[in-house]
Amino acid sequence: MSAEIIVHRDDIIKEGWLIKQSKFLKEWRRRWFVLTPQYVCSFKAQGELRNPTEAIRLRECSSVKSADADVGKENALRIDTPGRVFFLIADTAAEREEWIGQIGRRMVRPGMMIEEEEEHD
Repeated sequence: MSAEIIVHRDDIIKEGWLIKQSKFLKEWRRRWFVLTPQYVCSFKAQGELRNPTEAIRLRECSSVKSADADVGKENALRIDTPGRVFFLIADTAAEREEWIGQIGRRMVRPGMMIEEEEEHD
């Protein structure tokens, strides 16, 4: 990621601890995740808002869904992007569903929905 990402407190939609699978070693690491209108970011510590360990651009996400069967662990979710599939684990099923719902709502772009509606007039 070339530009430094700094999350502004006012932009935070949801935040909390999730366990993330690392890219190369496939190890599970607990990270503080922050959802903004543009990104899902992970940080090593709660309260950090600059230089995330991961920054997933929501407009590049193709899907977000449960992934218990994919990783063999309960409360898992996956975020699919063109370059990588991110596997995350929440503490509870309710927390997983909340993350899936919040991320999913941000992936749907309002501008595209309006354009599609106008074509059907």
